[in-house]
Amino acid sequence: MDQVKRKFTFNQLSNEVTKKLQNNFARTITFIENLSNEIFYEIFDYLDGYEIYNTFSNLNHHFQQLLDSPSLILKIKLDNSTYNESSMNNYQQYLLRNKHKIFSIEFELGFEKNNHLSWFTFDLSLSRLESIYIGSNQSDILISLLINLADLPRLLSLTIRPLNILEYLNDIYRLIFALPVLKSFIFFLDRYVTISLPMAINQQLSTIEHLVTYQYCSVNELFIILSYIPQIRCLKIGNNLDIDTNIQTILPITLSNLVDISITMDDAKFDEFELFIRKIHAKLKILRVTIQSEHIDFLNAHQWEQLIFKSLPQLEEFYFRYIESFAEEYKYPGVSDQFITSFWIERQWTFEIKIDNESIDYIVRPYRKRWYEYTQDNILNSSVEYAKSTRLTIEYINDIDFDEDLQMGMTRILTVAQIYSLDIPVENVYVDVLIEIVRLLPELTTLKIHSLSLHKPIMLNFIQLSMNYTSKVRKVYLLTMNEIEEFSILLNLCPFMKYFKVDYTKQMDFKFLLQCILKKIKHDCNEYLRLLCFRVPTADDEMIQKLNRMIDLEKLLWNYKIKRVAENLYIEWL
Repeated sequence: MDQVKRKFTFNQLSNEVTKKLQNNFARTITFIENLSNEIFYEIFDYLDGYEIYNTFSNLNHHFQQLLDSPSLILKIKLDNSTYNESSMNNYQQYLLRNKHKIFSIEFELGFEKNNHLSWFTFDLSLSRLESIYIGSNQSDILISLLINLADLPRLLSLTIRPLNILEYLNDIYRLIFALPVLKSFIFFLDRYVTISLPMAINQQLSTIEHLVTYQYCSVNELFIILSYIPQIRCLKIGNNLDIDTNIQTILPITLSNLVDISITMDDAKFDEFELFIRKIHAKLKILRVTIQSEHIDFLNAHQWEQLIFKSLPQLEEFYFRYIESFAEEYKYPGVSDQFITSFWIERQWTFEIKIDNESIDYIVRPYRKRWYEYTQDNILNSSVEYAKSTRLTIEYINDIDFDEDLQMGMTRILTVAQIYSLDIPVENVYVDVLIEIVRLLPELTTLKIHSLSLHKPIMLNFIQLSMNYTSKVRKVYLLTMNEIEEFSILLNLCPFMKYFKVDYTKQMDFKFLLQCILKKIKHDCNEYLRLLCFRVPTADDEMIQKLNRMIDLEKLLWNYKIKRVAENLYIEWL
């Protein structure tokens, strides 16, 4: 359920809506009002209710019928900056006439001249209202509103972003827990405020099943909140959960429906986190943990294996992110490649690393197919080796040189895991910097780069000499190729390359580009490269025929085939 109004563009339409539009236009529709009502209802879902009214009312009978239809539901955003005083009366009357159609409301409380609350009586007349987003800087107004929300018959989702509720937090929680049908509660609070509620009794239990809180809280406070929502299925703690030695004195809690937990922590210890998990009696299927801590034992895979074996036997998806700051000194666990044992391979949970200019992120998550493993019609036959799937993503590179921070970060990384796949989404990487990075990763087999810069002079002989033909890279993906020379550089950098892929070729004729690449391969007598892939949205059968004639005429390849799959052209030979 959306609490925020979506700005409408055709690019944002779902695939389903797009297909419906195409089907309608295929029937030679000449007037927009001839589109089906279903299409308009889905388009209206992206617009504010009053925008729909202003845009489509009084156009013609068809649109008036649409606006009057009981099938139409409205999303409302009450914002004084949008509607001036001269239009406020019309806007108020519009809302009052259409209360029974309102599905969601987003508004701010407590700001100067804000009298939106006076426009509504939150009662049974808002019979279709399911979602409310509230921004508030005055606690008394928020409390008054929450009292009235208890009369809404279908309020399923509530989001609150308060600015100043220091003295009313307990009352706010009590009123929210009393809402009769609420299923989802999202709470933003970017400060620590003590919760002093007692543990819940049976008469105080809430219907909430989905809780997202960005409130800083202790484990004891979290357990108090959880005691009021025993039906909870999904719990997300967006800000720091304070786990300390006091957890040993907290009584366990049983949450039979809880299957999904997301937790963010700072400076916790693994044994404290382990005790926290053991205190929650739930059948978790999904666990997400984000931790920034000096305690490197979170990278001890054996401890995670034992915790999952004993306390989380039904876990299906595991997402773990350990953030290491460059500013801190860490003592590493001593044994590398801990996350590629049979335990992790059987579950298809892979280990990845991301590095930027401030930190290194160590990540465990369910395996996702990668660019070099995607197969369609057996064009690329690649088996997935989970034991050699550790990927490094470098998200920051100095504009000029291979700097010390990056070198230090990569040195740290290699004490934890061997890298087999490299992804550099940074634009215009200098070739000499790329060489230095690849040299530090002796087991690298796949390489993905956004784009290269040739502004600094490059000597291909130097590249060959620097690599000393030891590179094991077999698959290369260059998202953007600006000059043909980049292929020669990458082929010298990765002399055993088998597969080369390009997404975008800037201002280059594709036929000429392919011709140059194949001539380079033939001239070098390259016996390894056997598959090329280019994204060519304009490709058609006629283009393929021309490419075939060019290759045959110049005898560039033997025993080859060209195949178009979606927007990609594959050229494969034996």
